[in-house]
Amino acid sequence: MTAVLRERDGGAERRVRAGYLVAADGSHSPVRERLGIPLLGHGSFSNSITIYFRADVRPLLGERNLSVVYLFGSRQQGFFRFSKAGDAGFLVVNKALDESGELTSDLWGDTSEERCVELVRDALGAPDLPVEIENVQRWNACAEWAERFQAGRVFVAGDAAHNMPPTGGFGGNVGVQDAHNLAWKLELVLRGAAGPELLSTYDEERRPVGEATVEQAYSRYVLRLAPELGKENLQPIVPEATVELGYRYRSAAVLPDGTDDDGAAFENSLEPSGRPGTRAPHVVLERAGTPVSTLDLIDRNFLVLAGPDGERWCEAARAAEAGLGIRVDAHRIGSDDLSGDSGRFVDVFGTGSEGAVLVRPDGFIAWRAQAASADADGVLTTALAQVLARPVA
Repeated sequence: MTAVLRERDGGAERRVRAGYLVAADGSHSPVRERLGIPLLGHGSFSNSITIYFRADVRPLLGERNLSVVYLFGSRQQGFFRFSKAGDAGFLVVNKALDESGELTSDLWGDTSEERCVELVRDALGAPDLPVEIENVQRWNACAEWAERFQAGRVFVAGDAAHNMPPTGGFGGNVGVQDAHNLAWKLELVLRGAAGPELLSTYDEERRPVGEATVEQAYSRYVLRLAPELGKENLQPIVPEATVELGYRYRSAAVLPDGTDDDGAAFENSLEPSGRPGTRAPHVVLERAGTPVSTLDLIDRNFLVLAGPDGERWCEAARAAEAGLGIRVDAHRIGSDDLSGDSGRFVDVFGTGSEGAVLVRPDGFIAWRAQAASADADGVLTTALAQVLARPVA
């Protein structure tokens, strides 16, 4: 495909030939619309504003360390965020009284400096506080996701793939997750180390997570700010840390290990299972007398982590590396190189003392063996080939 590029502030056009396109072009994505990909979900429910201001709110905050402050006044509803110094912040207004004295969710009419100063002072309960308005942004509160995240050689990501209200603070993170999922797959396919079918797992993995995250943000918005939208059929609230870290992948790039799968979108991030399709858990180990996390071992390569009696899987990693021509790092927990609480590793990763896990470059477990194998070389090489969408010898 050919892309025509031009700087936003003008200048000459240039053309770039590309094998793939990542459309991260915002919530009103022209690329998504041209591809005819519809949006699903709950649609739009508020024309909100965010008022960025400077004001000395330290006397109001006192010694309290406040992060998000929700506002449920009779004249307006929304939330505050303040700077650490207490000299600035922003106010999100989702509802306010209109000229007739009724609460409205359409705040785009009067966004003058005078009106915004009035809203900030009213929300703070400080009618005489000096307030300087720095910026006002209009935005549309909605809860939607794209019907599909891939169309041929085009992938939609970030706000182009999913939009959600800020309740929960998920929007930015879920966009980064999209990029993290897609980047390593594109890199391997472009250099010929993986089959192009690997890219199909982007939609398989990220679309269900995007939908589930949007629903979590929407449930919070309704319960915290807009119960009039209806509480029927809301998804039960899942803790924020679990939404951010406990989401699960199911695709051809994840090989089930035969353990029960309840089909849930998330697992408790405080009680990781080590199952394929989940994020590799954090376990503190030791290298040369220095604490190191299992997460520190994850790099750009595939990674095999074996139990204390799983040296054979580390040898199999070297065989898979040679057979497939792709770098595979390998560590045995409890070895001279990587010591520490090997029992903790075995319990959290669920490998048994002779088992192992194969971790993808994005930190998700692709495969798990819970015991030794007489054909460790063949088993691991076949598993890695399947994940890479390559022919299995």
